[in-house]
Amino acid sequence: MDTFRFDPLAADVLPDPYPHYRRLQDEDPVHWGVAGDPALPGCWYVTRYADVEAMLKDGRFGREINAPAAAATAIDRISAQWMVLRDPPTHTCLRGLVQRSFTPRTIEQWMPRMAAIAHRLIDTVADVIAVGGELDLLADFAVPYPVIIVAEMLGVPREDTAHFTPWTRALAAVIEFEQSDAVRTAGLRAIADLSAYLAEIIAQRRVEPQNDLISDLLAIEKETGEALGDDVLIGTCTQLLFGGNDPIAHLIGNGILALSRHPEQLAWLRRQDGVAESAADELMRYDSSVQMTFRYALEDVNWANKTIRRGDLVALVMGAANRDPMQFPHADRLDLARTPNRHLSLGQGIHYCLGAALARTEARVAFDILLRRLPKLSLSDVPLAWEEKVAVRGLKLLPVRF
Repeated sequence: MDTFRFDPLAADVLPDPYPHYRRLQDEDPVHWGVAGDPALPGCWYVTRYADVEAMLKDGRFGREINAPAAAATAIDRISAQWMVLRDPPTHTCLRGLVQRSFTPRTIEQWMPRMAAIAHRLIDTVADVIAVGGELDLLADFAVPYPVIIVAEMLGVPREDTAHFTPWTRALAAVIEFEQSDAVRTAGLRAIADLSAYLAEIIAQRRVEPQNDLISDLLAIEKETGEALGDDVLIGTCTQLLFGGNDPIAHLIGNGILALSRHPEQLAWLRRQDGVAESAADELMRYDSSVQMTFRYALEDVNWANKTIRRGDLVALVMGAANRDPMQFPHADRLDLARTPNRHLSLGQGIHYCLGAALARTEARVAFDILLRRLPKLSLSDVPLAWEEKVAVRGLKLLPVRF
């Protein structure tokens, strides 16, 4: 293994990381990898299902290795309120603010609105579809679809939702550990614009509450008698806006790509009465849009005969765990009827995805409407290129034709 240095951004890894993951699982399942860019930190890559699942639940691995420093910038101040970056007790408090708004029963009530949004996006490009033209399914459907849904859940007026896609994409890039100066600059600009916008909405809802998530958050203030503060409110709203949007957009993109490459599975799905949860889960597992999540070792830990030192960064490679043959029979096969399917794309432990019900429902609605409205959809001949990211796996473009 001395000659094998895993780099998730390597040109031969990005298009298809799964053979590289299998080699790690077979030869060095807890692997110290060095990034191709010497300015980036090295980290441990953990690839076997059993190890990834166990570490996700292990309190010796967390998000915060040191006490939070004084906020130096607006993005530091707001990101301090992102539950995804915090450990208990702060994580517990922040998650508790919104947990009741993301129950399966609550999300189910949003299905008709999700369907209407999906239909509206397809209607927007109906002229292209009618003449058998080509478009980028990511830009024209998959990216705006989840952004509009969460923005409307928050209470953003429909005419303003177009602003949210560039804002939330800039913020989503900030949590990538290969973050460059350009990414951070774009994130700072986005957080300033988005914070100013949300502050106005929050001020309006304090005076005139409505049936939306921001009003629900403000109702908690009245219930407890304690003001949450704009930083907490804006931080919570911004995480909801960016946290699931890129993963859902690329779940749709990766899913359409996988179905196009497996026509027998696509034909099977078209014969079903709607897209079942099992099919959505298998598309999550097979080519997960969430490839990795990161933790710090909070103390020295001996794992698989490796000493992980306090402060070491650990990449829990869920994309690899989801293809582990020790957990999934025929792991490299797309099987939309697969059951059971305990994939790890939504995490485990205290950081289990708050929006799991939302993600599954958004995916089912999107795939169902795309398949019904676009029966002739197929990949175009434009070469595919993958985004140079490690946490989220997705294409730069998904050119399709009709």
